[in-house]
Amino acid sequence: MISRREILGVLGALPAASVWGPGALYAQAASNYPQRLLGRTGRMVLPFALGGQASLQWTKPGLDPADFIVRAIQLGVNYLDTANAYGPSQMNYGEAFRRLRLTPAVSGYDAELRSRLFVATKTGRRYAADPAAAPGTTAIDDLKRSMTQIFGDGKGNIPEGAYLDSIQIHNLTTMEQVDQVYEGFAERTSRRPERIGALAGLLDYRDGTNYTGLNPEHRRWVRHIGITGHQSSRVLMSFLRRDTENVIDTLLVALNPNDRACCSHQFNVLPLAVARGVGVIAMKLFADGAFYGKEPRFSRTPDDVYFGVGKPGAVHYADLVRYPLSLPGVATAIIGIGQINREKPEADQLVANLAAALKDMPSPQERARIEKETQTVHGAGANYFQEKATTLTQPTGVKVERDADRLIVRWNTAYAGSDPIRFYEIRAGNRTVLSIPYRPQLTEAPLSAVIPASAAGDGPVTVVAV
Repeated sequence: MISRREILGVLGALPAASVWGPGALYAQAASNYPQRLLGRTGRMVLPFALGGQASLQWTKPGLDPADFIVRAIQLGVNYLDTANAYGPSQMNYGEAFRRLRLTPAVSGYDAELRSRLFVATKTGRRYAADPAAAPGTTAIDDLKRSMTQIFGDGKGNIPEGAYLDSIQIHNLTTMEQVDQVYEGFAERTSRRPERIGALAGLLDYRDGTNYTGLNPEHRRWVRHIGITGHQSSRVLMSFLRRDTENVIDTLLVALNPNDRACCSHQFNVLPLAVARGVGVIAMKLFADGAFYGKEPRFSRTPDDVYFGVGKPGAVHYADLVRYPLSLPGVATAIIGIGQINREKPEADQLVANLAAALKDMPSPQERARIEKETQTVHGAGANYFQEKATTLTQPTGVKVERDADRLIVRWNTAYAGSDPIRFYEIRAGNRTVLSIPYRPQLTEAPLSAVIPASAAGDGPVTVVAV
């Protein structure tokens, strides 16, 4: 449980905003908090990050969503999330950034504070160029929209010196979408296909190149590229395995205590992302409000936004925050905020969730307790956005090649169910010939191991995940 004293302790001895500027407020707050490495981005982030939905997207009358962003930054929060699909969310960031002098066109631009923030948006578009697409509906259109709404006038103007720390290819759910996003990627240095996937186009805006013909001014508007997904670990794993050039630096993925009751992300895509050096951001900590009684579906109106700090009878909000942050490799967790309260911090969702993220993390034993309580109180159906398969799926594509007096055994990854895969067994008939600790399949090249041909005998060779 989190006490009022702990919540107030998050605020520390911050000086009044009227005395110190926002940069100084941020610096003092951030210096008091532990930070984590966001994978190979090299950036350090607080374990709590501001989500771009809730009241930033679905705003009830009387709320000032830009002030939510201002308060988060004043409290030291440095990972800031939004998306093209989140209605006015990017425009709210634009207003907040103007108030904080974080846009290059504003007098007194605070470049130092801007450099300490990690501003991440998303595009749900699969193509950067598509002759069949309606005007304004490509990933590059989304990138330009993000830039003008967050840093410009919202009408197309993008000031010099503006940049995004990340743009993420959003909500990948099918293998077909993976193919679409990668279309033309391998050809970008040799020819220009008529239709070009989002990845090749966005990479030009990261590197200042123009292989796709979509960046003739050689803009460098993007520092990093990421992917996101709620539903399928298989799809996200396929995307990462195809990334032979290590373009993808971050993964935003649904992780909460119901994860093991579904097709688990923590035992599938999470180990792969960590092994590849990808920075992991958790989302859907409260199942988009379903843990607090909202119908299990994506939010659609301001009435779907939850305004309380926890709820009687529900799993304690601090446990829901701490659970994903205790999983190995998770750098931070985005949480949407319904309301803030500058006069009453214990009723301020932002402060309460930040305080929970800064507490000691649960042990594996405590995670098991939180999982059991969450399934008992809320049920696995609260994770409406996640595949429901919970069974172990065995390796596929097992092939055996003889090389003199040895056998080279190759196979494609197994997928974990509700428990992690501990090891692979190579069997000849009913005998286990070799046991290998589990390791993620990093690329599309199969996993492999070598056994003596004599050890296999005449029995069929199989690979079994345990």
